[in-house]
Amino acid sequence: MKKLLAVLMALSLIFTLSIPVKATDENQDTEETTEHPETTEYPDDPTREPDLVCNAAIVMDAATGQILYEKNAHEKKYPASTTKILTTIIALEHNLDFNKTITISENAVWDVERDSTLIGLDVGEKVTIGDLFYATMVRSANECAYALSEQVADNIQEFAVLMNEKAAEIGCENTHFVTPNGLHDDDHYSTAYDMALITKYALQNETFRQLAGTLSYTVPPTNLADETRPLWNGNKMINPAEPYYYEYCEGGKTGYTSKANNTLVTFSKKDDLELICVIMDCDGSRYSYTDSKALYNFCYNNYSYFYPLSDFSFDSEEALTENTNHILSNYYSSLDHEMVDLTVDKNYALLLSRSVDTTQIQQTISLYDHPQDRALGEITFSYNDEVLGSTVINSTSPLLSSTMNQEEPAEDDGKWKQTLKKVLITIGIVLAALIVIFIVYSAFGVIKRKIRQKSRYRYRRRSRRKRRDDYYF
Repeated sequence: MKKLLAVLMALSLIFTLSIPVKATDENQDTEETTEHPETTEYPDDPTREPDLVCNAAIVMDAATGQILYEKNAHEKKYPASTTKILTTIIALEHNLDFNKTITISENAVWDVERDSTLIGLDVGEKVTIGDLFYATMVRSANECAYALSEQVADNIQEFAVLMNEKAAEIGCENTHFVTPNGLHDDDHYSTAYDMALITKYALQNETFRQLAGTLSYTVPPTNLADETRPLWNGNKMINPAEPYYYEYCEGGKTGYTSKANNTLVTFSKKDDLELICVIMDCDGSRYSYTDSKALYNFCYNNYSYFYPLSDFSFDSEEALTENTNHILSNYYSSLDHEMVDLTVDKNYALLLSRSVDTTQIQQTISLYDHPQDRALGEITFSYNDEVLGSTVINSTSPLLSSTMNQEEPAEDDGKWKQTLKKVLITIGIVLAALIVIFIVYSAFGVIKRKIRQKSRYRYRRRSRRKRRDDYYF
């Protein structure tokens, strides 16, 4: 029996070895489909949008909020450490003193995952608030973001309330924050569009710009650390020594968790055009950089500002003959210049695709029926029946509104007000007279009652005296 079993096993082994070894079709397909996609640009066709690796992205004009590119921009994603943009701007708006020394709390140290990004602060360690700001934005230190939130609110729950209120105030509709540092929570989410709005808002603060664009910062020795802590910005687009350096990038914030994948928010300026780029849910940090650079290249190659009123002057001979401004010029020339002087914003800009023929942009003048705050009307710009934007026509004369708008209406309003005033005065006089009459009548009644009371009292006394005299008589 044992010999038979041995023979069978040997035959089985020989048969197995005789079968050629090769990958199955499923494995081949898997190898082909798991080959990582690459960011793809099309230099031969600059108008063609790049192919991105990330699952959500947006490019927004930092000045106007105009969207130049979007991919799944309103899908909810986990923002990871880009959350710290909102944390930082809220802390800045609470006017925290950068030079103030604070003591790191136990919660700031132990309520943060120990394997996350930290600078190694310990409980009881003393650092300045300025150190916290820079460590939060430059190194993305999670315990520092936590400690920063504690300087604004009593706890991170109260700080989260402030974050969500600020996000709603900015205009975010698909955002909800739970933590100040962006460590994962299923209920902590945002969108590429909302993160662009938050960044656009934050860029109005010059201190935020400085923090977000700082390449390196050194935390000095503390009461618990003898050595300095040199910190380097994780955003490789602002570091000339990195392969992903982008010369126009001014700053930004990186982010990563296993659930969020890589996230990246940057802002760049080329010539006079400043753009915000948000990358979310990107498989691989290097692709967040290549996606961002590709989007910047695409937008800067295809969009630019057009200033339709840059050379316009109401007084210039050229303006009177230019077709693009003849309506404004004719309107101005019909006015009494001693009474009014008109102005327009010469710096008004339209962010347009370079494919737009600016000579075909139409201008429409609308005059307000009731000018206010020296605004007499507006100029609307359109192209192929699509409105591109508008700007107001102003007057430097403070009396223009009353001159243009209050002659006849003011007369009618004056008559009505005078009539109402007379009616109110008449009613007041009548009421006052009635009150006086009532008071006099009441006083007269009181006097009559007192007289009658005195008369009754005298009569009773005489009657009692007369009865007494009759009795003794």
